[in-house]
Amino acid sequence: MAGGSFDGGLRGVAPARRGAAWAPINLGRVSLVATDMDGTLLDPSGEVSPRTVAAVAAARDAGIHVIPVTGRPPQALWRLAEVAGLGPLGVCANGAAIVDLERQSVIAVDEIPSDIATHLVDLAREAVPGIRMAADDLDCFSYEVGFFESPVDWQEKLVEVPDIRPAVKLGCTKLSARASGTTAPRLIDLLQEAIGGVGHVTSSGLDWVDIGAPGISKAAAVDRVCDLLGVSPSDVVAIGDNHNDLSLLSWAALSMAPANAIPEVIAIADRVLPANTDHGVAALLEELIATRPTGG
Repeated sequence: MAGGSFDGGLRGVAPARRGAAWAPINLGRVSLVATDMDGTLLDPSGEVSPRTVAAVAAARDAGIHVIPVTGRPPQALWRLAEVAGLGPLGVCANGAAIVDLERQSVIAVDEIPSDIATHLVDLAREAVPGIRMAADDLDCFSYEVGFFESPVDWQEKLVEVPDIRPAVKLGCTKLSARASGTTAPRLIDLLQEAIGGVGHVTSSGLDWVDIGAPGISKAAAVDRVCDLLGVSPSDVVAIGDNHNDLSLLSWAALSMAPANAIPEVIAIADRVLPANTDHGVAALLEELIATRPTGG
């Protein structure tokens, strides 16, 4: 598998709202914007608008890191991050991997050990009969027959398998699950109750859910990115639109959501931005640049 393990890993970083204990954030001193990709920075077609490209470039020129924080694997991030000019680092696989966007390489990864991954598969099957499972190890997305309802074309290697258990014998970065006729929110409820403390269930808005190890989240990974970049978490703004962004938005000093975000995200956001159809992230970056001290 790509990359090595974090020094000490990302486990144990509580996604509590740390910002609540700090003074209100000063937009003029923001040094890192952590943004989700799909449904947030990207437009509905999954691309980056020219306005967003210009805003990211101006923000980085002003000394603001603009970090993508996504459920996507690295291969599905490289092109978009390059087009948008994001960086220097990024977070993939819902927090399981930190990547160097300038070198397009995985620099750290925290995996689900094989025994835990196998146990999670068994628990999911017991909880939801007929569930279809998949596993991502950053090099390959293995999926059981019937997981996809129609052909897909991804940047990542895809392998169909009759049973996902052998595919996780060396561990994986995350598991995915879907059940015909069951919505992602309902599947989260069913699996979270069954999995308990063994795994963390979330969704990025697709019609399936992702399962990771406890303690691995977008929040924990961005906390580590702050360490690597020498950024104080009190100077971080986070933006996201879906269930897998909740930990990050709860952790950040200031949280924002595009108007198209799910109700659970809107409920905890400090501020609602224009929807991704209206370049909400670009609007925020433009505002941050305007509030920078002269010469900042």
